[in-house]
Amino acid sequence: MKIYFIKPKKNVMFLNNYGFTMLEMLFAFSIFLMLVSFLPLSFTFLFHDWKLEARTQRLEWNVFINQLKKEVRLADGAEVADGRVTLKIAGQNVAYEKYGSNIRRRVDLKGHEVVLQQVHSASYTSINGGLRITVEDTFGEDYSASVYSYVDWDVSDVP
Repeated sequence: MKIYFIKPKKNVMFLNNYGFTMLEMLFAFSIFLMLVSFLPLSFTFLFHDWKLEARTQRLEWNVFINQLKKEVRLADGAEVADGRVTLKIAGQNVAYEKYGSNIRRRVDLKGHEVVLQQVHSASYTSINGGLRITVEDTFGEDYSASVYSYVDWDVSDVP
């Protein structure tokens, strides 16, 4: 058997005269360092997502209080009992109560509209001419607001 073509083996040294130069190495290392410098910042965003949720909770609280103020100002009267506030608006009873970890709004004890989420505890108190609401959220923040009506209410359980 004849062998017509034998490819001679070449040493790695003779394949090319180009190598990985010091300049290329420094350039690649600087790109690597820039990418690695963003890691602590990304870990901060990944593992501290609760800060964003806490800020969102404050915004939800403001929206909730503004809606409650609007309804209290339209109400003809209010009744606070058993962790629930019931407003009498145009012949309807609008109730705000804690339901699980939410505060919900119900009209004539029908429906289920969530108006505030991630609530640990909520308490309502009648004050002269309005209501006082105090909420503690799941992040440990306490929120409190007094809401007054334009109409004089006949409130019997004011201390």
